[in-house]
Amino acid sequence: MIGQCLSTMLMLVSMHWFIFLLNLPVSAWNIYRHVKVPMGNMGVFDPTEIHNRGQLKSHMKEAMIKLGYHLLCFFIYLYSMILALIND
Repeated sequence: MIGQCLSTMLMLVSMHWFIFLLNLPVSAWNIYRHVKVPMGNMGVFDPTEIHNRGQLKSHMKEAMIKLGYHLLCFFIYLYSMILALIND
């Protein structure tokens, strides 16, 4: 979560607007999920709560969406890096 927010702020400072806007919703979602953890839980993915409430399917869906997002970002960053190396 810290790395995601840090990279979002670095994109804002370096004025990479497209990548900043791409990272902003995920950073906001991570902060929201961290703030909304009920008192007494171990974290966002409390192992006992996942199985007791049948939340495993929703957590798996969220994990797959984040995996797709990070895969997309990887290829965008890779393209940006190659473009910067070629233009130098």
